[in-house]
Amino acid sequence: MRFVNLSIIVVLFFCSGCSKTEYEKKRNLENKIIGQTWRQLEKEKNLVPLGEGKSITPGSEYIGLYFQYFNPVTMEEARELVIYAAETLLHNLNSNEKLNESIDKPYPVSWIEIRIHVYNPDYSNIQPPGISIIHLKRNTLTYLTEEKRFEIIHKETYEEALEKLKNN
Repeated sequence: MRFVNLSIIVVLFFCSGCSKTEYEKKRNLENKIIGQTWRQLEKEKNLVPLGEGKSITPGSEYIGLYFQYFNPVTMEEARELVIYAAETLLHNLNSNEKLNESIDKPYPVSWIEIRIHVYNPDYSNIQPPGISIIHLKRNTLTYLTEEKRFEIIHKETYEEALEKLKNN
């Protein structure tokens, strides 16, 4: 009898460890969507996946995708590329029904972080004053060049960038 009771306790303990928490389910869905978004952006825009980041800390939440791009860009091309990547990730997150069941409200654009490192086709660095990094974080787009250190070429809000894209 003791063996049966012990066996039941072991089985219950094992099974309780197998069930996923809501956080784990949400994280797994986000990771799946990140992978799908990487493949989509690589196919559609030649953005090569470099890494990703996330934070669930209240007040500093974000989901970030980082890429390499092997072609010099103008300011307009850089703006279009980073906005396209951000809106693609945002759309993919917010249109997933299973993920939407586990969140209170849709992901806001302020949680999206996109960083694109730009190189020449031969993998060499972009020379100043060319754009070396395009970065969207907390609704601000920053365009950087690299001389001795990274220097900001231009900064604009997400809304300003959208307006400029509409007017082109």
